[in-house]
Amino acid sequence: MSVGDGPTRPVVLVAAAGTFPAAVLRELRAGLEEEGVPHELRPGHDDEPDPTALAHRVARDAPLEVGVGLTERGIAVHHGKLPAGLPVAVDPDVTAEVARRMGHDAARVVTGIPLKLVTDEDR
Repeated sequence: MSVGDGPTRPVVLVAAAGTFPAAVLRELRAGLEEEGVPHELRPGHDDEPDPTALAHRVARDAPLEVGVGLTERGIAVHHGKLPAGLPVAVDPDVTAEVARRMGHDAARVVTGIPLKLVTDEDR
């Protein structure tokens, strides 16, 4: 450990790749904040177009073992101990509304309260 290294801050890691409206990332972060769970943006993932793979990649590195992947192909929430192809939640709609719900769900994986998953009846 070098001088200045402190304890690892408990956070959900969020990684984004590609381009999408700024409101999407803002709402994703708002969903996490509303649930009281800290998060950190993890840049440098433009090589991964699959939101599930991206979420799993950062979940394995996240101190809270939860990651969110945001790409032009969707938004995914993953837990680092789940198999790569089995995310907690994934939605192909990259909208502000979906992003906020996914932020809530990522935080709820950490806190252990029921998720705000959307069923086909809700659509």
